[in-house]
Amino acid sequence: MLPIILVIDIATAVYAAFFGPYPSISLFDPTSYRILYLHVPLAWNMYFAFTLTFVFSLLYLIKSNQKHDLIAYYSTVLGTLYGLGAVICGMLWAKEVWNSYWSWDPRQTATLIALLAYTAYISLRKSIPDIERSRVVSAVFGVSAYVTIPLSYLSAVTFRSLHTQIPQQPLGFEVLILLGFRVVISFALFLMILREGIKH
Repeated sequence: MLPIILVIDIATAVYAAFFGPYPSISLFDPTSYRILYLHVPLAWNMYFAFTLTFVFSLLYLIKSNQKHDLIAYYSTVLGTLYGLGAVICGMLWAKEVWNSYWSWDPRQTATLIALLAYTAYISLRKSIPDIERSRVVSAVFGVSAYVTIPLSYLSAVTFRSLHTQIPQQPLGFEVLILLGFRVVISFALFLMILREGIKH
């Protein structure tokens, strides 16, 4: 099933990025909106993955169940990969609408901080030779690092952000349908990869 979902995800991503419908926006090239078909699923999966890290790290600290530790770890690895993809897509979007790949916008900066925090989680885990201690320290870090997630999500509305200055135009029915499908397929792929990782 995993290979099938992977093929569907790649195929729909390629189609959406190059041929997908887009809203009619006059301020800049409307085709730039196609990056949302990649960016939104990546970003949502990142948030979901790091939420799983928080939940299962907390469960590990309470119950010391090795499976909880594995879920937290693989969620962190996947979340970091999805987050990296989301940041790259966001930079491409920023170049089109702000004429700069990076401007230290609150949302950009907060997301980068979150990504660095969870990258540190992986590095910290690998650096501790004692397995049990590594699991405990990772779990504590996984719980603590979650503060960066609401900060990333709320940064665009809490602080003065370029994100909030972009006119909120209706995307249109066709765009929403394809975007919704992309999110569902990407989410299904995430869950399947996570399940395979835990098995091994």
